Amino acid sequence: SDTVSYALYGNHPRSFSMKENMVDKIDYDRVMEMYKDRFKDASDFTFYFVGNIDVEKMKPMIAKYLGGLPSINRKETFKDTKMEIRKGQYKNEFAKKQETPMATIMFLFNGTCKYDLRNNLTLSILDQALDMVYTAEIREKEGGTYGVSCSGSLTKYPKEQLVLQIVFQTDPAKKDKLSGIVIEQLEKMAKEGPSAEHMQKIKEYMLKKHKDAQKENGYWLGNLDEYFYTGIDYTKDYETLVNSITAKDVQEFLAKLMKQNNEIQVIMTVPEEEAK
Repeated sequence: SDTVSYALYGNHPRSFSMKENMVDKIDYDRVMEMYKDRFKDASDFTFYFVGNIDVEKMKPMIAKYLGGLPSINRKETFKDTKMEIRKGQYKNEFAKKQETPMATIMFLFNGTCKYDLRNNLTLSILDQALDMVYTAEIREKEGGTYGVSCSGSLTKYPKEQLVLQIVFQTDPAKKDKLSGIVIEQLEKMAKEGPSAEHMQKIKEYMLKKHKDAQKENGYWLGNLDEYFYTGIDYTKDYETLVNSITAKDVQEFLAKLMKQNNEIQVIMTVPEEEAK
Protein backbone atom coordinates (compact mmCIF):
# COMPACT_ATOMS: atom_id res chain seq x y z
CA SER A 1 0.00 0.00 0.00
CA ASP A 2 2.83 2.41 0.89
CA THR A 3 4.66 1.57 -2.33
CA VAL A 4 1.53 2.01 -4.46
CA SER A 5 0.88 5.37 -2.80
CA TYR A 6 4.42 6.54 -3.60
CA ALA A 7 4.16 5.20 -7.17
CA LEU A 8 1.00 7.24 -7.74
CA TYR A 9 1.64 10.45 -5.80
CA GLY A 10 5.35 10.58 -4.91
CA ASN A 11 5.90 12.31 -1.57
CA HIS A 12 2.69 14.36 -1.66
CA PRO A 13 1.86 15.28 1.96
CA ARG A 14 -1.72 14.03 1.64
CA SER A 15 -0.77 10.52 0.50
CA PHE A 16 1.10 9.20 3.53
CA SER A 17 -0.04 6.21 5.60
CA MET A 18 -0.57 6.77 9.32
CA LYS A 19 2.23 5.27 11.43
CA GLU A 20 2.24 4.59 15.16
CA ASN A 21 4.82 7.32 15.90
CA MET A 22 2.59 9.96 14.25
CA VAL A 23 -0.29 9.58 16.72
CA ASP A 24 1.38 11.79 19.36
CA LYS A 25 1.77 14.56 16.76
CA ILE A 26 -2.01 14.98 16.39
CA ASP A 27 -3.08 18.29 17.94
CA TYR A 28 -6.47 17.71 19.56
CA ASP A 29 -7.23 21.45 19.86
CA ARG A 30 -6.49 21.93 16.17
CA VAL A 31 -8.78 18.99 15.29
CA MET A 32 -11.64 20.61 17.23
CA GLU A 33 -10.90 23.99 15.66
CA MET A 34 -11.11 22.48 12.14
CA TYR A 35 -14.34 20.67 12.99
CA LYS A 36 -15.97 23.82 14.37
CA ASP A 37 -14.89 25.81 11.32
CA ARG A 38 -16.49 23.28 8.95
CA PHE A 39 -19.82 23.28 10.78
CA LYS A 40 -20.21 26.94 11.72
CA ASP A 41 -21.80 27.73 8.35
CA ALA A 42 -24.63 25.59 6.98
CA SER A 43 -25.68 28.18 4.39
CA ASP A 44 -24.36 26.14 1.47
CA PHE A 45 -25.19 22.66 2.84
CA THR A 46 -27.55 20.58 0.71
CA PHE A 47 -29.83 18.09 2.46
CA TYR A 48 -31.49 15.19 0.63
CA PHE A 49 -34.53 13.27 1.85
CA VAL A 50 -35.64 10.20 -0.05
CA GLY A 51 -38.18 7.52 0.70
CA ASN A 52 -41.75 7.33 1.90
CA ILE A 53 -41.91 10.82 3.39
CA ASP A 54 -44.90 12.87 4.51
CA VAL A 55 -43.70 16.35 3.51
CA GLU A 56 -46.20 18.22 5.72
CA LYS A 57 -45.15 16.26 8.81
CA MET A 58 -41.48 16.81 7.97
CA LYS A 59 -41.68 20.59 7.55
CA PRO A 60 -41.79 21.43 11.31
CA MET A 61 -38.83 19.09 11.94
CA ILE A 62 -36.84 20.61 9.07
CA ALA A 63 -37.61 24.08 10.44
CA LYS A 64 -36.55 23.03 13.95
CA TYR A 65 -33.43 20.95 13.27
CA LEU A 66 -32.09 22.43 10.04
CA GLY A 67 -33.52 25.94 10.23
CA GLY A 68 -31.67 26.54 13.47
CA LEU A 69 -28.22 25.69 12.06
CA PRO A 70 -25.71 28.57 12.02
CA SER A 71 -25.30 30.48 8.79
CA ILE A 72 -22.67 33.10 7.94
CA ASN A 73 -23.11 32.89 4.14
CA ARG A 74 -19.59 31.92 3.19
CA LYS A 75 -19.12 31.07 -0.48
CA GLU A 76 -16.95 27.99 -0.72
CA THR A 77 -15.71 25.63 -3.38
CA PHE A 78 -13.21 22.76 -3.54
CA LYS A 79 -9.47 23.46 -3.36
CA ASP A 80 -7.12 21.80 -5.83
CA THR A 81 -4.43 20.24 -3.60
CA LYS A 82 -2.42 19.21 -6.71
CA MET A 83 -2.54 15.55 -5.68
CA GLU A 84 -2.02 14.34 -9.22
CA ILE A 85 -1.18 10.83 -10.38
CA ARG A 86 2.30 10.41 -11.81
CA LYS A 87 2.52 10.72 -15.59
CA GLY A 88 4.58 8.62 -18.00
CA GLN A 89 5.94 5.10 -17.49
CA TYR A 90 6.88 3.89 -14.01
CA LYS A 91 7.67 0.43 -12.66
CA ASN A 92 8.63 -0.77 -9.21
CA GLU A 93 9.17 -4.47 -8.46
CA PHE A 94 10.27 -5.34 -4.96
CA ALA A 95 10.61 -8.46 -2.82
CA LYS A 96 9.24 -8.93 0.70
CA LYS A 97 9.28 -12.01 2.92
CA GLN A 98 5.77 -13.45 3.27
CA GLU A 99 4.32 -16.35 5.25
CA THR A 100 2.56 -17.55 2.11
CA PRO A 101 4.74 -16.76 -0.94
CA MET A 102 2.60 -14.61 -3.23
CA ALA A 103 3.10 -12.05 -5.95
CA THR A 104 0.73 -9.06 -6.04
CA ILE A 105 0.66 -7.16 -9.33
CA MET A 106 -0.96 -3.81 -10.05
CA PHE A 107 -1.21 -2.03 -13.39
CA LEU A 108 -2.65 1.48 -13.39
CA PHE A 109 -3.39 3.60 -16.46
CA ASN A 110 -4.50 7.22 -16.17
CA GLY A 111 -5.29 10.14 -18.42
CA THR A 112 -7.70 12.94 -19.21
CA CYS A 113 -11.28 12.12 -20.20
CA LYS A 114 -14.48 14.17 -20.37
CA TYR A 115 -16.78 13.51 -17.41
CA ASP A 116 -20.25 12.74 -18.72
CA LEU A 117 -22.85 9.99 -18.52
CA ARG A 118 -21.86 8.34 -21.81
CA ASN A 119 -18.20 8.02 -20.80
CA ASN A 120 -19.16 6.69 -17.35
CA LEU A 121 -21.32 4.01 -18.97
CA THR A 122 -18.65 3.15 -21.56
CA LEU A 123 -16.13 2.74 -18.73
CA SER A 124 -18.53 0.44 -16.87
CA ILE A 125 -18.93 -1.75 -19.97
CA LEU A 126 -15.13 -1.83 -20.46
CA ASP A 127 -14.62 -2.84 -16.81
CA GLN A 128 -17.06 -5.73 -17.12
CA ALA A 129 -15.70 -6.85 -20.52
CA LEU A 130 -12.16 -7.01 -19.11
CA ASP A 131 -13.42 -8.97 -16.09
CA MET A 132 -14.96 -11.54 -18.47
CA VAL A 133 -11.83 -11.81 -20.62
CA TYR A 134 -9.49 -12.18 -17.64
CA THR A 135 -11.75 -14.75 -15.98
CA ALA A 136 -11.53 -16.88 -19.16
CA GLU A 137 -7.86 -16.31 -20.02
CA ILE A 138 -6.19 -16.16 -16.61
CA ARG A 139 -8.42 -17.93 -14.12
CA GLU A 140 -9.88 -20.69 -16.28
CA LYS A 141 -7.18 -21.31 -18.93
CA GLU A 142 -4.09 -20.68 -16.82
CA GLY A 143 -5.51 -21.47 -13.36
CA GLY A 144 -3.08 -18.85 -12.16
CA THR A 145 -5.24 -16.77 -9.83
CA TYR A 146 -8.66 -16.62 -8.17
CA GLY A 147 -9.44 -13.58 -10.24
CA VAL A 148 -8.22 -10.37 -11.81
CA SER A 149 -9.83 -7.24 -10.40
CA CYS A 150 -10.49 -4.43 -12.91
CA SER A 151 -11.76 -1.12 -11.64
CA GLY A 152 -12.16 2.10 -13.56
CA SER A 153 -13.07 5.52 -12.21
CA LEU A 154 -13.87 8.79 -13.88
CA THR A 155 -13.65 11.93 -11.74
CA LYS A 156 -14.75 15.49 -12.47
CA TYR A 157 -13.00 17.53 -9.76
CA PRO A 158 -10.49 19.05 -9.43
CA LYS A 159 -9.70 17.91 -12.99
CA GLU A 160 -11.47 15.50 -15.31
CA GLN A 161 -9.49 12.28 -15.02
CA LEU A 162 -9.82 8.62 -15.98
CA VAL A 163 -8.10 5.82 -14.04
CA LEU A 164 -8.10 2.12 -14.93
CA GLN A 165 -6.59 -0.24 -12.37
CA ILE A 166 -5.92 -3.97 -12.82
CA VAL A 167 -4.83 -6.03 -9.80
CA PHE A 168 -4.24 -9.74 -9.25
CA GLN A 169 -2.30 -12.14 -7.05
CA THR A 170 -0.51 -15.28 -8.16
CA ASP A 171 2.34 -17.72 -7.54
CA PRO A 172 5.62 -15.73 -7.84
CA ALA A 173 6.83 -18.20 -10.50
CA LYS A 174 3.86 -17.28 -12.73
CA LYS A 175 3.92 -13.49 -12.31
CA ASP A 176 5.78 -12.66 -15.54
CA LYS A 177 3.74 -15.00 -17.73
CA LEU A 178 0.39 -13.80 -16.33
CA SER A 179 1.40 -10.12 -16.44
CA GLY A 180 2.21 -10.64 -20.10
CA ILE A 181 -1.26 -12.11 -20.74
CA VAL A 182 -2.95 -9.23 -18.85
CA ILE A 183 -1.25 -6.62 -21.04
CA GLU A 184 -1.71 -8.68 -24.22
CA GLN A 185 -5.48 -8.94 -23.60
CA LEU A 186 -5.69 -5.24 -22.72
CA GLU A 187 -4.00 -4.31 -26.00
CA LYS A 188 -6.29 -6.71 -27.85
CA MET A 189 -9.32 -4.96 -26.29
CA ALA A 190 -7.90 -1.58 -27.39
CA LYS A 191 -7.65 -2.91 -30.99
CA GLU A 192 -10.81 -5.04 -31.29
CA GLY A 193 -13.18 -4.09 -28.46
CA PRO A 194 -15.38 -6.61 -26.61
CA SER A 195 -17.02 -9.57 -28.37
CA ALA A 196 -20.67 -9.32 -29.47
CA GLU A 197 -21.56 -12.01 -26.91
CA HIS A 198 -19.94 -10.08 -24.06
CA MET A 199 -21.58 -6.81 -25.15
CA GLN A 200 -25.02 -8.44 -25.11
CA LYS A 201 -24.51 -10.02 -21.67
CA ILE A 202 -23.18 -6.80 -20.15
CA LYS A 203 -26.00 -4.65 -21.52
CA GLU A 204 -28.68 -7.10 -20.35
CA TYR A 205 -27.13 -7.09 -16.88
CA MET A 206 -26.85 -3.27 -16.72
CA LEU A 207 -30.45 -2.71 -17.84
CA LYS A 208 -31.81 -5.27 -15.37
CA LYS A 209 -29.72 -3.82 -12.54
CA HIS A 210 -30.89 -0.29 -13.41
CA LYS A 211 -34.55 -1.36 -13.40
CA ASP A 212 -34.16 -3.04 -10.00
CA ALA A 213 -32.17 -0.12 -8.55
CA GLN A 214 -35.00 2.34 -9.20
CA LYS A 215 -36.98 0.64 -6.41
CA GLU A 216 -34.25 1.50 -3.88
CA ASN A 217 -33.87 4.73 -1.90
CA GLY A 218 -30.09 4.53 -2.32
CA TYR A 219 -30.45 4.85 -6.10
CA TRP A 220 -32.34 8.15 -5.80
CA LEU A 221 -30.07 9.49 -3.07
CA GLY A 222 -26.96 8.74 -5.15
CA ASN A 223 -28.46 10.32 -8.26
CA LEU A 224 -29.57 13.47 -6.44
CA ASP A 225 -26.07 13.87 -5.04
CA GLU A 226 -24.51 13.31 -8.50
CA TYR A 227 -26.87 15.82 -10.13
CA PHE A 228 -26.28 18.64 -7.64
CA TYR A 229 -22.52 18.01 -7.53
CA THR A 230 -21.67 17.40 -11.20
CA GLY A 231 -24.84 18.41 -13.05
CA ILE A 232 -25.27 14.93 -14.58
CA ASP A 233 -28.69 13.27 -14.40
CA TYR A 234 -28.16 9.50 -14.30
CA THR A 235 -31.91 8.91 -14.39
CA LYS A 236 -32.28 10.49 -17.83
CA ASP A 237 -31.80 8.47 -21.03
CA TYR A 238 -29.91 5.71 -19.16
CA GLU A 239 -31.42 2.83 -21.15
CA THR A 240 -31.15 4.63 -24.50
CA LEU A 241 -27.50 5.41 -23.84
CA VAL A 242 -26.60 1.87 -22.74
CA ASN A 243 -28.24 0.44 -25.87
CA SER A 244 -26.47 2.94 -28.13
CA ILE A 245 -22.89 2.15 -26.96
CA THR A 246 -21.12 -0.19 -29.41
CA ALA A 247 -18.08 -2.46 -29.13
CA LYS A 248 -16.24 0.09 -31.31
CA ASP A 249 -17.06 2.85 -28.78
CA VAL A 250 -15.53 0.72 -26.01
CA GLN A 251 -12.47 -0.09 -28.15
CA GLU A 252 -11.88 3.60 -29.01
CA PHE A 253 -12.42 4.65 -25.39
CA LEU A 254 -9.65 2.28 -24.18
CA ALA A 255 -7.36 3.08 -27.13
CA LYS A 256 -7.59 6.79 -26.28
CA LEU A 257 -6.55 6.08 -22.68
CA MET A 258 -3.64 3.82 -23.72
CA LYS A 259 -2.35 6.42 -26.22
CA GLN A 260 -1.77 8.85 -23.34
CA ASN A 261 1.10 6.53 -22.25
CA ASN A 262 0.66 6.85 -18.51
CA GLU A 263 1.29 3.38 -17.07
CA ILE A 264 2.26 2.56 -13.50
CA GLN A 265 3.28 -0.96 -12.49
CA VAL A 266 3.85 -2.08 -8.91
CA ILE A 267 4.80 -5.70 -8.24
CA MET A 268 5.37 -7.14 -4.78
CA THR A 269 6.95 -10.58 -4.86
CA VAL A 270 9.13 -12.68 -2.52
CA PRO A 271 12.94 -13.07 -2.29
CA GLU A 272 14.26 -15.51 -4.91
CA GLU A 273 14.98 -18.35 -2.47
CA GLU A 274 11.30 -18.31 -1.36
CA ALA A 275 9.99 -18.36 -4.92
CA LYS A 276 11.69 -21.71 -5.69
